[in-house]
Order: sequence, then C-alpha cells, then structure tokens
Amino acid sequence: MLSKLAALILGVVSERERNPYEITKMLEQLNTRKLLPLADSTVYATINNLKKQGFITGRTERNGNLPEKTIYSITPEGEFEFHESITSFLEDDVNSPSNFDIGILLMHNLSKPEILIKLKKKLERLESNSYTIRKQILSFEMDSTKVAFTSLSMLKHRMHLIEAELKTIRELIKELNVRQTISDLSPFDMRMF
Repeated sequence: MLSKLAALILGVVSERERNPYEITKMLEQLNTRKLLPLADSTVYATINNLKKQGFITGRTERNGNLPEKTIYSITPEGEFEFHESITSFLEDDVNSPSNFDIGILLMHNLSKPEILIKLKKKLERLESNSYTIRKQILSFEMDSTKVAFTSLSMLKHRMHLIEAELKTIRELIKELNVRQTISDLSPFDMRMF
C-alpha cells in the first residue's frame, strides 16, 4: 500500500499530467498540510520514489525560453497500486492509533497544569479549524458547481473528526478540573474485559 502522500500525488497525476511544482501547488490548494505536515522537499522526494518504483513516468518539456521541466504521468503499474491503496484507505477501520490517541494514553507523565495548558491550546486550534472548514462547507454547498462531491465529503469528514476531538478535549478538561491528582495507575495495565 502507498503512503498517504504517495497516494495523493498519484491522484493528482492521474487527473492530468503535471510537473512537480504543479503537484506541490495542488497539494497546497487541497490543504493537505493539515492532514500531512510536510515540506516541499518531501513531495519532491516522494515523486522521485514513485518514479523509481515505476508508478509514474516523466518526460522533459521546454516552453519557449523557460527552463526545462519534467511532466509526470501515471503508469499502468501506478494505476493498479493507486486503486489498491484507495481501496485499503476506504476499508481502513482506523485501527492504527493517531498521535492524539498516544498523547492521551501517555499524558499522565505530565503535570496537571501542563496537560490543561496543552489541551486548551489544542482546543483553540481545533475551534479555529472548525470555523474555517464550516465556512468552506457552507460556501461549497451554496454553489455545488465549485467542488466535486468527493471534496465536499472529505471536508465534512474532517469536520466530524474535529468535532469528535473537540468533544474528547472538553471531556478531558472537565475530568482534569474535578480530579485532585492524575491517577497513579499505568495505562499499560489496562485490562480488556
């Protein structure tokens, strides 16, 4: 299965041939940095890796006096791997833990005031992101010709995930505010019944 970034790049290239700069700009427009914090150099390295694996192929093009640029297109092998990855992503039951899940599990190693500060900062960021995404959704719903239904669905899914994290953070803050101390029990001693 492809990495998330590799799958996104193949998705952009499968839509139409593009050069690395166009791919990077397209990923920025999709606001992928919120999903995958990455540098442009990571995008270029992933493009090179996809080329080495035979999933994309490049041809050099020159336009007037501008420097040469490589235009990439997806190969049949890339199409197959891309479709396999999409299927895997859609079937994923989110069994792999997120960074936030790991942070919750291990937060007992921080002081109560430190946990509260971190959670409140995350709450503020998520509320801001929630506002931005809600505005995007409303804008797209008012004029459905602006965006594909899959993009709107992805935004709504992101909104639902943010809402779930907001609820969790509010519950954690409430629980921490009523507790005198953080439990001495190890989260690794948790028993499944």
